Amino acid sequence: MATNLRYKCSSNYPKRREGILDLHKRGHGSVPINRYDSQYTGNPYGNPLMGLCYYGDKLVGQENYIMHDIAYRGRIFKGALGVDSLVDPKYRLFCGIFGKLCQLTTDEMKKKMDILCAFANEESKKYYLKYFEWKVPTKIQVYKKVTRYSGVNRESILFFARPGKLHKDLTLKKVNEFDPDILNPVIDQFLKTTNQLYFYKTSAFLNWKFLNNKHYDVTGYYILYRGNVIGYCTTYNDGIEKKIVDILLKENDIKLFEKTISTLAYVSRKEGLRRLVIYATPNCWYEKALKRHFFIWRWDFDFITLSFQPLPETNWIIHIGDLDIF
Repeated sequence: MATNLRYKCSSNYPKRREGILDLHKRGHGSVPINRYDSQYTGNPYGNPLMGLCYYGDKLVGQENYIMHDIAYRGRIFKGALGVDSLVDPKYRLFCGIFGKLCQLTTDEMKKKMDILCAFANEESKKYYLKYFEWKVPTKIQVYKKVTRYSGVNRESILFFARPGKLHKDLTLKKVNEFDPDILNPVIDQFLKTTNQLYFYKTSAFLNWKFLNNKHYDVTGYYILYRGNVIGYCTTYNDGIEKKIVDILLKENDIKLFEKTISTLAYVSRKEGLRRLVIYATPNCWYEKALKRHFFIWRWDFDFITLSFQPLPETNWIIHIGDLDIF
């Protein structure tokens, strides 16, 4: 069987779509069609790179990336984020498909990328680290804050400690689409001044990734301080929790950040949600603020990278963006 396997790279998702959806259904029992269509088409940073393995005309393995740039102090690095790695259950043993796809995509991506990134599960992470020299530059921490009282228990009691409130000078303005004329100047200023590596997102990318997402109903906000736009955030409600999937504030102003999460906690409570969730990297600029507002650390997971060019040795600030991690 292994001798009949055929490997190739493609950036033409529409042409490969039916095979990719069928492979996902075989692997998971169902397929999130809208998620695939949203993630693989329309990205302003470029078309995806898909490493594909066929047995005859049947797609039996994939190792895919979507384009996602990285930034630091005015510099933008060409990056890609690994998504949807999958091998057909019938072809997982003795074929070596995953390893060959990793080599195929790595060889292709290093021609034009500065860095590859992924939020890999434990099984695939070990493979990336051992055989392809990926690194773990940081962990991603999951913090949760109680926003609704639900009975006498340790977590629920914390609802009464800084439950969130509205502020006169800082407000959140809900938008259906981010206007580049309004938001890009804030994004550009942040790019010049921030001293952490982070996933770079323009207004066009934010609209594509979040507000025009066909699979998830994501809400976008301008963050306004005294009437001026100083940043943005995007959130996703799963019926129980409000997740802050992305947030950016001018100059990483900690006081304005605290007012923002206080406002979001208030909004979450009014929407009947139990918790407000945010992601943080260890010792990031706002970690102490989360503890002051009684966010509880729940767990963490590894963020892994493979660099083809030297990158600054500094901390990462990561908001996961990819809502399908959990």
